[in-house]
Amino acid sequence: MFAGSFAEKLLFSAHRRFGHLVPWRVKDRLIKLLYPPDAAKPKLLTIDIVGGCNLRCPSCPVGNMGNINPAGLMDIDLFRQIIQKGKREHGAQIALLYNWTEPLLHPQLPEFIRLVKKEGMICCISSNLNIARNLEEVVVAGPDSIRVSLSGFTQEAYGISHVRGDIERVKKNMRLLSDTIKRHGKKTVVSVHFHKYLHNLQEVEPMREYAKELGFEWLENWAYYMPLEKAVQLADGKLEAGEKEFVESRFALPIAQAIAAAEQLEGHNRCTLLEDQLVIDHRGNLNLCCTVYDLKANRLGTFLEMDKAAIAKAKSNHPTCERCVKQNLHLYFTYYDVPELKQKYHELAEENIRQNGRRISLRCV
Repeated sequence: MFAGSFAEKLLFSAHRRFGHLVPWRVKDRLIKLLYPPDAAKPKLLTIDIVGGCNLRCPSCPVGNMGNINPAGLMDIDLFRQIIQKGKREHGAQIALLYNWTEPLLHPQLPEFIRLVKKEGMICCISSNLNIARNLEEVVVAGPDSIRVSLSGFTQEAYGISHVRGDIERVKKNMRLLSDTIKRHGKKTVVSVHFHKYLHNLQEVEPMREYAKELGFEWLENWAYYMPLEKAVQLADGKLEAGEKEFVESRFALPIAQAIAAAEQLEGHNRCTLLEDQLVIDHRGNLNLCCTVYDLKANRLGTFLEMDKAAIAKAKSNHPTCERCVKQNLHLYFTYYDVPELKQKYHELAEENIRQNGRRISLRCV
């Protein structure tokens, strides 16, 4: 028997609101209390219900790796089976309906949310909010949280890092989302995630104020380069010239130094990205983890056909993991949960900003 859903939901709710203030050692102790070594730990379901995105952000694999994966939409019956199997066999209590893609592109998104809620699970979605398809129906379906990811307050800044995006449309849809939640009396938590680059630091405050006005939660983080495949290429000095120029000129956090700092950190051998998640694409394939993008190289099998032993075997000693673990790249991708690395990244970014002649009041968030 897993720790009850109430405990799982309580932990998730606390982490969502206060997780950035809690040291990783305290989090580890809480997890051990809820899930002792001899108990199976519930998995987080990370499901791309869409194969594709409407934007082409250069920091994201959809933008920097191209159309190497199949496009399409997940079938609702397939989704139902995945959710039920995840809950029944893995004790899943939380479903994220996104990884690399835009869930609002799916015309049946409200029905997907209702299926998750019907199973008594927490449902989370993330959107660039350049579209508002079925937004009212999505709100009425009652997702527990909606994350809005963006990187600017004006189009001049936003358009650099959210290619094909329109920040004025995003702001309009943010207000529409706020009004719709209030009108229906929903408790959905909306958090605005601002990705900080060198070119948009002066736009943090106006967007923060706008989000606050709408009643949204706020989180700002140093933008970093994804996916794992690109981080490895960068570490090996194999990025193409255009990509290398973008990485070196646009990121406030110097990515090469950030990867090196993660590699030097000791005592964080456990990979939560591999162990605590089940990552599934729109065709129902189980993939290695949420940081990889090349599904052909990292597909483990058909989720509905795999039992727990088969999944554990497929994940064990996977060749992609060997390089990742060797350089602690899993910590680079989860730096916000490792206070000492988070502080180091803040220092690296602050120094990089100084060297680039940017004067701005910084605070470690």
